[in-house]
Amino acid sequence: MIKKNRKKAFSLVEILVVIVMISAGILPIYSLIHSGQKRISRADTRILATLFGTSAIELARTLGYDKAQRMVNDEDYQELVATAAKNGFEMEMEQVLHKVEPIPKNATEMYLLRIKITVAPKNRSAIPETAEVPTFMTILTDPRYSYY
Repeated sequence: MIKKNRKKAFSLVEILVVIVMISAGILPIYSLIHSGQKRISRADTRILATLFGTSAIELARTLGYDKAQRMVNDEDYQELVATAAKNGFEMEMEQVLHKVEPIPKNATEMYLLRIKITVAPKNRSAIPETAEVPTFMTILTDPRYSYY
C-alpha cells in the first residue's frame, strides 16, 4: 500500500467561516465603543453646562441683593457669558422681584430676588431633544429686613 502525500490546508469555505465569525465579534465591540464615546461627549456637555450655571449662581450670591439686580452689567458675569459662548453655550438670566406678603401695617414693602440661569448648548445634538436644558435658581433676600 502506497501512501499518498496530501498537503493539509484550510479550504476556502473554512477561511470564510472564520472571517464571518471574527467580524460578527468585532462589530458589537465597535458599536459599544462608538455609543460609549457619544455618552461621554453628552456627559461632558452637561458637566460644562452645570459648571457655568453654578458659577453664575455663586456670582449672584457673592454680589448680594443690591448688586445682583444689576448683574447683567457686571464685568465678571460678562466674562463668564463670553467664556460660555467660547465653549458652545448660551447663558440666559432672568431676574424677578417677588413681593413678600403679608407685611405688618406701616412697614415698607419687602421683596425677594429670584435669579434663574439657563445654560443651553448652541449645538443641539450635544444634548438629546428629550433632555431638559440645565436651569439653575437662587433666591436672595434683602439684608436690611428681617423676615421672621
